[in-house]
Amino acid sequence: MRYWKDLEPLRILCLLVLVLAVACGGGDSEESDYATTESETPPAQTQEAAPAITMATASLKGQEGSNVSGTVTFTQSPDGGAVTIQAEVSGVEGAGMHGFHIHETGDCSAADFTSAGGHFNPTNAPHGGPDDADHHAGDLGNIEIGAGGSGHLDLASSMLSLNAGAPNTVVGKAVILHAGQDDLETQPTGDAGGRLACGVVALSM
Repeated sequence: MRYWKDLEPLRILCLLVLVLAVACGGGDSEESDYATTESETPPAQTQEAAPAITMATASLKGQEGSNVSGTVTFTQSPDGGAVTIQAEVSGVEGAGMHGFHIHETGDCSAADFTSAGGHFNPTNAPHGGPDDADHHAGDLGNIEIGAGGSGHLDLASSMLSLNAGAPNTVVGKAVILHAGQDDLETQPTGDAGGRLACGVVALSM
């Protein structure tokens, strides 16, 4: 019996060592979990790309032997609002107002550009000015040419679209610069005279 009593302190000591080992091991586990949590980084937040602005252009070229040239730019915001039209032309003989229209066929192959057809008019409206209540979608009015043969036009149209599948799309149509002034009244062309320059509208890449 005394033998077992002599071993009692040793049993108590072993039990204390076991308790301390478990306690230390648990602390390491909690510290490890905490360290892992702290080191974790939140996933990167992805930013959605802003919708692209749609643009199209037409390069104007004059008839053979002419120095007329120009660029017409069409811009439409992502919300599908009005199309902004900006034109720069040069080399035009004869200062003053010159009719400026979108025509229904994107074909400038004829020497006099009659291959471009008539005014672009998807709503079958009467001819008029761009500010009139009723007018062709292609009625851009006049562009004023200065003494040096250059001119600039800047306007917006809610009757046009750059959506290639829309009935009022300008893509694939032709832009025509006329020899005379559009009177904004005479049907169906405004009596704007012959065609000085032509360019086909294509989406910009």
